[in-house]
Amino acid sequence: MKAETNEFLNLQGYPIFERIKPLVRLLDVKYVRWWSKENITTAEIHIVHPEVKHITIGTGSHYSGRTRVAICLKDTTFFESLYGKLSRKNSTTYVRFDDDGFEMIRHIAGDWEHELSKSDVEFVELVNSAIYLNSLDEYEKTAMVKQRIGHSRFAKQVKARAGNVCQITSDISRNLIASHIKPWSSAEDYEKVDLNNGLCLSPNYDGLFEVGLIGFNDDGSIILNGLSESELRAYSLDGTECISVKTEQSKYLAWHRKYKVFKK
Repeated sequence: MKAETNEFLNLQGYPIFERIKPLVRLLDVKYVRWWSKENITTAEIHIVHPEVKHITIGTGSHYSGRTRVAICLKDTTFFESLYGKLSRKNSTTYVRFDDDGFEMIRHIAGDWEHELSKSDVEFVELVNSAIYLNSLDEYEKTAMVKQRIGHSRFAKQVKARAGNVCQITSDISRNLIASHIKPWSSAEDYEKVDLNNGLCLSPNYDGLFEVGLIGFNDDGSIILNGLSESELRAYSLDGTECISVKTEQSKYLAWHRKYKVFKK
């Protein structure tokens, strides 16, 4: 199916497309052809570029669960200087999988995965100005950040991905907080608005997580750190809790374990 840029950006329900939408926003895109079948979901991004005709990104069981990146070139000189001669069979197209494929794209679009949209830039600047242009202590800064984030697009996305319930106990669906795993004060700008840097927690669990009294392993299993038996009962925790975790969240959870849970 052929789609204009805005039509493609408004597509929902395709995780691979969500990953590459920042790329589409960044490049000078003429149009996108996309299709989704039982065993493959693919986008073919046609761009205005001196060396590149289009970039094709697809994933699915047809590729054994990997992500395939194919770059069709007008001029192969630059890419052949990086990757060597193309075979006759693939005389104008380079193909790589997973990280190797996305590395090829970085030669075209730079660090596109960390590019912020205009609205995200404005949001980050708004929060930063509120906390850094005022003489606030660390507690007040944290409270200010949470207040500003509360109704942001980031918060809405984090809560929606969790089904609008607390990830530790689905019985709680009110007063939810989009908790930053790597806190605002330590995060790079792109990490501050990265959906994968968020957990949907109740206020009580958010407070425990913020100071490292609880954390999570990469498989989502909870880590209890220094809570007494009476506190565990009060918070209804027994150590068997497990949340749903995306692979992309692992780096943030690792940071939290190192600097919050197991800090020296």
